[in-house]
Amino acid sequence: MSNLLLQERRGKRVGGRVGARLRKGIVAAVLAVFCLSGGPPVQTAQAESMQFAFVDVPRAMASSDAAKRARELLEKKLASKQKEVDAMEQKIKSLKDDMEKRKSLMTPESRVETSEGVRGKFREYQRLVEDNQAAIDRENGMWTKKISEAMREVIEEIGRERGYAVIFGKGQVLYASSAIDITDQVLKRLNKRTTGWF
Repeated sequence: MSNLLLQERRGKRVGGRVGARLRKGIVAAVLAVFCLSGGPPVQTAQAESMQFAFVDVPRAMASSDAAKRARELLEKKLASKQKEVDAMEQKIKSLKDDMEKRKSLMTPESRVETSEGVRGKFREYQRLVEDNQAAIDRENGMWTKKISEAMREVIEEIGRERGYAVIFGKGQVLYASSAIDITDQVLKRLNKRTTGWF
């Protein structure tokens, strides 16, 4: 579950077609084993007592208090870094404009020197943009991993407490009754668990 915090804003979808087909194939195989397994009445009784549930992981991830707070924090940092980038961009524009105004008065050597200065500032600008993006991506990845791990722990706890045989992610299920949807329970417990993070 990689970097879901900013993906809501970016509108990207995680996972590829191959991964989705593989997951669907695995789910179909598991369900086929559960549904079609014959055998002694003991196995039938076991199969009847098995409980299934599913979690809409992307919804739980995007709706959790921790993800919302992390998103706000990242957006504030991004806005702050953007001010720095905008200031440098304005400085470069000012240098270029100044150079154009004085071009006719400049010697060839001073024109080359000024042009090199502008190119140097532009390289600094590019480095700043890349460094800022890398810092935001690193922090986004850190929060995504931390929240994902907490959610996985919550899902496992609920599974053990309620005796679920299997908990599926909603994206891997073609149909599921809302009676087995435990997303809200996962979200409630995840919000409690992550309260002190910020």
